[in-house]
Amino acid sequence: MKVSVVVPVYNTGEDLSRCVESVLGQTLDDYEVIFADDGSDDGTEKRLDGLAAEHDRVRVIHLPPSGGPGGPRNAGIDAARGDYVYFLDDDDWLGPEALERMHAMAVRNDADIVIGKMVGHGRAVPRAMFRQSRDRADVLKDALYGILTPHKLFRRSFLDAHRIRFPEGPVRLEDHRFVLKAYFRAGVISVLADYPCCHWVRRPGSYSRSRPDPAHYYGALREVLDIVDEHVEPGPDRERYYTHWYRGKILKRLGEKSFLEAPPDYRRAVYDEARRLVVERFGEGIDRSLPLRMRVRAALLRADAYDDLFGLVEAERGVTLATTVDDLGWDEDRLVVRFTARLVHADGTPFAVRDGRWRPPVPLPVPADVLDAAGEGRRLDLYIRRRKDSADHLLPVTAESSDAFTMSGTAVVDPAADPVLTPGVWDFVARLDTGGWTVERRLEGGERSARRGRLAPYRTENGRLSVRVLASETERDGSRGPLLRRAIKKIPGARRAVRRLRA
Repeated sequence: MKVSVVVPVYNTGEDLSRCVESVLGQTLDDYEVIFADDGSDDGTEKRLDGLAAEHDRVRVIHLPPSGGPGGPRNAGIDAARGDYVYFLDDDDWLGPEALERMHAMAVRNDADIVIGKMVGHGRAVPRAMFRQSRDRADVLKDALYGILTPHKLFRRSFLDAHRIRFPEGPVRLEDHRFVLKAYFRAGVISVLADYPCCHWVRRPGSYSRSRPDPAHYYGALREVLDIVDEHVEPGPDRERYYTHWYRGKILKRLGEKSFLEAPPDYRRAVYDEARRLVVERFGEGIDRSLPLRMRVRAALLRADAYDDLFGLVEAERGVTLATTVDDLGWDEDRLVVRFTARLVHADGTPFAVRDGRWRPPVPLPVPADVLDAAGEGRRLDLYIRRRKDSADHLLPVTAESSDAFTMSGTAVVDPAADPVLTPGVWDFVARLDTGGWTVERRLEGGERSARRGRLAPYRTENGRLSVRVLASETERDGSRGPLLRRAIKKIPGARRAVRRLRA
């Protein structure tokens, strides 16, 4: 058997439907699906038994409740018959060709791990690691640590040979510990970036979204850092790994909405545990490699400036991206889009810079050099997003900076040279990464332009730029139809008049 898909399940109910439909609709010819039920008692367990009775490729393992996904995943590995194992959560789903494509890449490259492209729904997915497919990827160079969930294809004999398993029970960062061990031991890791393999969903009330005990959470993070220490010598490479968790699990966490809305005693407990870990494991030299946003938070955390830190993160809430389409033009049948993106605060005011330094929205007791924005790395991307399934495709952009928080760019849409641009409606999404803020937003503006070739750009009712990609140059552009129908609904008596005209 080629692949075993392992799905841990607990009281999923109707949310399981799309996952089931996707795993049973795969184009791969030889695979199985193992649902590892972690003590469900809401009827999910009976539904799984019904699926197993109806489909030969479905197997169900009923387990006593463990309180976390690690135990069910381990049970799935032990029961698997496939050469490779893929882990999928019960509220996520796969693209129809996901298993076939990932398995083919694994066999072609003799890979121990294949990371298929992930598409986030209600949650952000790091873009850097999916900019292009790679037969042999490097964990550091290709930023594979950017996403450490187990939604990946693993060679089963590789997991067994190195005794790689998930921590079990109600533990945190169990996926980081599993994936990181696999990364350090893998001979070949491949990345498949040209097909949306996994649709990753944020479901309210899931285990990963519940509020963790601060001591337990940062204790788990210590164990992750211990794994790094075991495999990476002190120096720049170890600092790069450390920086990932410093940014994402300590400094970023202190500004998350769910954390800011927690009770004051809980926020204080998290702050105290985070600061204790920083003093213990993160040397001050690592702060210099942080982007501006996180560098300021780190300075306040080290100074034990609790009130100033939370005054800052409160003031940062609602930071977004203002986008404008500066020009739409044509180069023969290619659409040329010129646009600008700038960081703005919740009230719409742009980020302020003076003498090359960021001017925070509140006064801060930090050295002036901490606020230096002149040397910040920045990147402007433009994605074109297929509306029917939210699949993103990165367009090449020629970009330039106006200041540390504003960039302008030019991108070209050419379906003749880009087979990914299949027929349908595509939306334009700008993404600005600067100073530790990474924000994306639909392009605003742009007017309907006369279609050329297979492209028919238009402005939506909400004032955003979209383009309809047609199957051929002779296909009729139907993009006016939906807009006209919606406009007619808003005009009193218009529908009756249209019916009379048609009659």
